[in-house]
Amino acid sequence: MKKIALLLLVSLMFISLISGSAAFAQNMTPPEVLKELGVLKGDSNGNLMLYNYLKRQDMVVLISRLYKEENKATTYLLPADFDDLDEDNTYYHGFIQWAVDKNLIIGMNDENFGFGRNVKVRDFQVLLLRVLDYREESGLYDSVPEISNKLGLMEDINVNPDGYLLRKTMAEMTFNALNLNKKGSPLTLAEVLGLDLKSYEEEKETNE
Repeated sequence: MKKIALLLLVSLMFISLISGSAAFAQNMTPPEVLKELGVLKGDSNGNLMLYNYLKRQDMVVLISRLYKEENKATTYLLPADFDDLDEDNTYYHGFIQWAVDKNLIIGMNDENFGFGRNVKVRDFQVLLLRVLDYREESGLYDSVPEISNKLGLMEDINVNPDGYLLRKTMAEMTFNALNLNKKGSPLTLAEVLGLDLKSYEEEKETNE
């Protein structure tokens, strides 16, 4: 009897452990999902700095991870041709030129990238529209917020398109983009980029 009771106790503990793990997965926020995918990384203490504003140079690093091309961008050989890039910020030069060559970003003007500046919500919408292949639409700057809302890019997000972008909001917008189909494709952006969201989505649906 003691052995049976012990086995039952061990079984219950195992079931409880599994249930706890599933519940954790079900409650993952978009920033946590992006962290698991290796897209969003924090500081040396693991702080994701979600309530800091996103800087333009950090935006291109995050996008390179989305494409799984961080190593390529880090060692990119072509020089970034902007006057505000110098010896003090050489780490970012490859990332910036990588993003320029993929037609994902342009500078604030022909001379300056905008290094050190905060990203505006509208400008990140433009970038994600380009990632989703809505390139023509991304050029309609005044209409970008409306287009983003219609596509579902801003689902459950209520922010001023001309306000500065928090890292938390960036993660939420990126997560929404990953669940949208690329223009003219039956595949979601996550599927095209080879990022696995299925396990998270299945657990979320079970929880609902």
